[in-house]
Parts: sequence; C-alpha cells; structure tokens
Amino acid sequence: MTGMMSIVSPPASHGHASGVERAEVRREAAIMVLYVSVVEIAELASLPERHFSNGVVTGPVGLQLLAIIWGTAIGLAIAHWFAFGVVAPAFSGNQPTRIDTRIGIAQLGGAIAVAAVSSLPVLLLSDVRAQETTGDIPALIIGFIAFVVARAAGKARLPSVFYALAAVALGFGVALVKSALAAH
Repeated sequence: MTGMMSIVSPPASHGHASGVERAEVRREAAIMVLYVSVVEIAELASLPERHFSNGVVTGPVGLQLLAIIWGTAIGLAIAHWFAFGVVAPAFSGNQPTRIDTRIGIAQLGGAIAVAAVSSLPVLLLSDVRAQETTGDIPALIIGFIAFVVARAAGKARLPSVFYALAAVALGFGVALVKSALAAH
C-alpha cells in the first residue's frame, strides 16, 4: 500500500512531502501506536507476578520491566517496517521508496512514544504500583488516540468519549484473547 501511495501521490515540491504523504505518515504512526499498545497490554498481562503483604514483589520490575516495554515496542516497529517496508516491496519487484522510509521512521517514533509513556509508572512508582498500573497506560493511549480520531472526524465531545471507551474495551478484548491464546 505504501509503495502504491507513493506512485499515486503528486510529486513533492522543493523536497517537501505532499499533504497526502504527510497524512499517510501520520496515519501509519497512529496505527503503530495502537498496535504496540494492544501488544503491550497482552504482554504485560501475561507476565507472572505476585505481590506479598510484606511488600515483596515477584516478576519483572525496574530495569527488567523497562526492557520488556522497550524491547516490545522497538522490536514490533522494526519487525513491521522490515516486513512491510522492505520485504513486501521486494516481493513485488520494487525497492523501498522515500515514503516507505518516512513511514518506517514515523512508526518507530510512535512505538518510542508508547514505550516512553508506558515507562512512567516504572520510573515514578513503587515496584508493586508499577506492576499494577503499567498495563493500564497502553489502554489509556488507545483511548486517547480514539478520542483524537473521533474529534478530527467532527464528532462532538461526548460521542468521542464513548468512541474512546469502546476502543479501550476492544483493545483490552484483543489483548486478552492474544494473551489467552499465547498461554496455551
């Protein structure tokens, strides 16, 4: 699709991307934010953990939890770009285009944004609270993106909030199914 997009888009003037290309890059970055968020919810939900009354916590905490968050986000973005930005065009006999590269960079930026925001509980809260809340952050990101998309589509605030809540519920549902299937 991205290769096709660069073919049908008008050429950029003076080295600047056209409005169509900019919109495509933003759309792909937002999709990556949603994708990474859903996968992070599933992955974080599947991590073994126990909290004891004396404050002892088992399971990943601190740097180990940050490594999981960042490794997942960056790994997904790179794998996605490799599959769709490099390999897919090659199967069609094409080489990656400038727009494919811009999309890959934007997707990586979206993944980094999810990882950075998802890291906040680990950096700011106790180990117990970080484990309890880190998985909620990607859900909030999904809701925020859904709200922004609804507002950009001209929806009023209240319907946009309901749209965001539905997106969060759907994101959790997808993550729960993914987590359940991966556990077997």
